[in-house]
Formats: sequence, structure tokens, C-alpha cells
Amino acid sequence: MPDSFPLPPRFSSVDEYLSALAEFYLRPFVQSLAGEMHIINFFLTSPDLFEDTLPEEWLEFFDQAELDDVLDYLIYFSKSPSLQPPDSLSKFLSTVQSLSIDRKLVDEKGHSKPVPPLHSSALSVGMSPKKIHECQYLSSLISDVCSKVGTPHVIDLGSGKGYLSRTLAHEYNCSVIAVETVESRTKGAARLDSLYDRKGGKKKKARAEMGTGSLIHIEKFVDGGDLTDIVEQAGLSGHKMVLAGLHTCGNLSHHALKSLVDTQEIHAVAVVGCCYNLMTEKDSEEDDVGYPMSRKLQSCSIPLPSTARMLACQAPATWTRETRESFFTRHFYRALLQLIFRDRGLLGQIQNIGSLRKQWYSSFHTYCKGACQRAVGAYDAELDASSENPFDISEEVSTEYHDRLLSKKRRLCVLWTLMACTVGPLTEALIHLDRYYFLKENGASEVQVSVIFDQVMSARNLVVVGIKGFP
Repeated sequence: MPDSFPLPPRFSSVDEYLSALAEFYLRPFVQSLAGEMHIINFFLTSPDLFEDTLPEEWLEFFDQAELDDVLDYLIYFSKSPSLQPPDSLSKFLSTVQSLSIDRKLVDEKGHSKPVPPLHSSALSVGMSPKKIHECQYLSSLISDVCSKVGTPHVIDLGSGKGYLSRTLAHEYNCSVIAVETVESRTKGAARLDSLYDRKGGKKKKARAEMGTGSLIHIEKFVDGGDLTDIVEQAGLSGHKMVLAGLHTCGNLSHHALKSLVDTQEIHAVAVVGCCYNLMTEKDSEEDDVGYPMSRKLQSCSIPLPSTARMLACQAPATWTRETRESFFTRHFYRALLQLIFRDRGLLGQIQNIGSLRKQWYSSFHTYCKGACQRAVGAYDAELDASSENPFDISEEVSTEYHDRLLSKKRRLCVLWTLMACTVGPLTEALIHLDRYYFLKENGASEVQVSVIFDQVMSARNLVVVGIKGFP
């Protein structure tokens, strides 16, 4: 089968697509959206990021049009009859759309792919509908890759609770080594293995042609592409193996792809990446891991700073009007808190706050309390008993900030959506082009990048497959 990449319709080759994407992505305005701002700093500039970044005619349109209509236009590239966006905005969005990968899950004839069912209901114990969907599709593809390579042996890298591992072992009778870093997940996987056995799952194997249907768990932190010690621990030295990964976070995807080069036994990889925000960007060509992996992307000199990588994690097409309101509220609250931190001289003394539980978003004051409980851990100044704790934000103060800036929440919503819907998909395309070229440059005889999941079910739905170019 020839190499393939999910090219947008107007392109006939991967090189042509990369050239056009790079030219657009490196434009100063796109770079300003991709790397020169962070949404939590929205209120730290004067004028704010909205006025400071966008063309004047866009500002007027975004401020005056119905907000939900504007957001729908940015997300779905379709507008209501009453919406009259500036021509420059329409042209910009049209270009983004023409450069974006079509993420629909379709078969060779252009029809929606049916979901291949699991034969054993015991396998789905503990799985969400999303996880069932992912395991069904990815295990089917991995089984095909195993057949092509001629091996039943699979390493499941970042196996978590073992859902994909069990599906491969018991649905396709693969011999699976499940590798996971976190002890609690490995123990959880072992409990689910036992539960599967108690439910009679072992008696319900659907196929017997691939191998023994065995599954072992190995707890190990993987920090490179050489997995020889894992292969030896499993007693499979000298055997052909397929490396699989379902949502391999950050640089773990890079380690997985490099295993095709660095580990003699790995003859194919099939990886679905995620958490691009945890992926590093190389500071120099000597760096062993990080973006860009390929010489091709290195020659293009396209930076992917932290903001761009974070935007690539977004999935605006899955947002609804209800879910995006709570989503924007979280961003608004975090940006307000960042302003308070700045005003109190705390910006250099706080750690990443991250997401809080749902109940902490009931009001801005409640959010401040929850967020500051995390932030205060990094504040190491010695305070006298009489000193005021700068992380103690009163309800009066939080209400004043909230009410004073609430009218600007709309602008924050629009700017974040614009960034997520334009920079996000183009950055994710660049990441996968880099992985495609890396495999091509390192002797893979076959490289496939394709849509593997329904994006509504699983937002990170691109799989990278590489097969070694020698027997």
C-alpha cells in the first residue's frame, strides 16, 4: 500500500501541502495568534489582547454581531443570513479551512465507517462509550498491521488501565506487553484483567489465528526509543513486534516513533498522540526529542511555542452552545485571577493551577479560593503572623474585579475561539507532517497518517502508522 496523508482536497502531494501550510502559518498575524499571547494574560495589556491583535474591521464586527452567531461562524465556517463579516475575515477563515485536514471518519468509498463490534461483552467492563469506540477501531487497525508484519506480538505503550491491551489480547489473540508508568493504573489494569476472567471472557475468544492471546503488564518509565530492556524482560528478544499507543501523551509519541529506529525488534508502529501541550520544542538539533523530529520540518523553521501546542489540543467542532459557555467561564475566571496576581506582584511565584472541580466554578470568588489553595503552595516568602497573605482574596475584591471586567468576557470568548479554530488545526497538521516525514526519513517502507476515530467521540483522532523497510 502506498504512503498516505489526509491531504485537503486542493493538494496533490504532501510536499505541496507542507509548502502552502508553512507559508500561511509563518505570516506575522498567524504567528501573533500562535505564539505571542496566552489567553490567561488577556487583561494584562492595555489595550487588551483583543484590541491589540485583531484588525479594526474585525473588532467592529465581533463587538456588534450576535455572539452565538459569531462563534458558530468561527467554529463551523458557516454563517447565518443576517451575519455580514468583513471580506478580510471571510478570506482568512476560507484559507484556514482549505489548509485543514478533513477529520471525518470515512472508508475508502467515502461512506461513514461502521463500528466493528467487540465479540466479548466482558471486554467493555469499565469502558466509557468513548473508550469502547477507540479500542474497537484501533485494535482492528493494529491487528491488520500485525498481519502485514507477520507477528502476534504487540507492545502497548502508555497502556493505562489496559483497555486496548485486553482488546488486542482477547479479541484478536495478540501477545501483548502492556507498559505503563503509573503504579495505580497498572494495579487497576490487573483488577480489570481479573474481572474479565471472572466474567468468562477467556471462553469467548472470537478468533484464533493471530497468536496466544496473552497479556503481561510491565511498570516502567519510558524516556527514549530504545525499548530493548522491555523486550528482554518479556522474553521476546529477536521476535518481530508492533508498537501501539492509544493517546500517547506529549513526547511519549516521539519515543514510540523512534522505537522503530532504535529497537531492533520493533517492525511497525501505530500511534494516536495527544496532549501536544506536554510535547517539547527542540532548542537545538542536538536535542534527542521534541518538535521538530524530522529534517524536513527543521528546514522549514516553523516554531510551535507553548500557546500553539495548547491550541492544537482543542476540539471546537465538539463544543455545543451549552458546553462552550462553561468553558469560556473557566478561561474568564483564570484571566481575572492572573490580573489579581499581577496587581499583587505574585506572577513569578505561582505554579500551574490547572483545572479545578466543577463546584469551584460556581462563582468567581469560589474559584479564587480553590485556585489559590493550589497557588499558595509555591509561595515561599516568610510571613510574619501579622503580615497579610497575598493569596487571601476577599469576596469584596473578587467581586470588584469580576464586575468591572465582565463586559470584556465576550471579547475573550471570541479571541479564544478564533485562536482555537485557526491555529489549532493547522498546528496539529504540522505535528503530524513532522511525524510523517520522520518515519519517511528513517527508512519506513510504508507510512500512513489517517483518521481513525469519529472526532465527536474522540477529538484526537489521527493515527500514525509506520512499517520498517526491511524484513
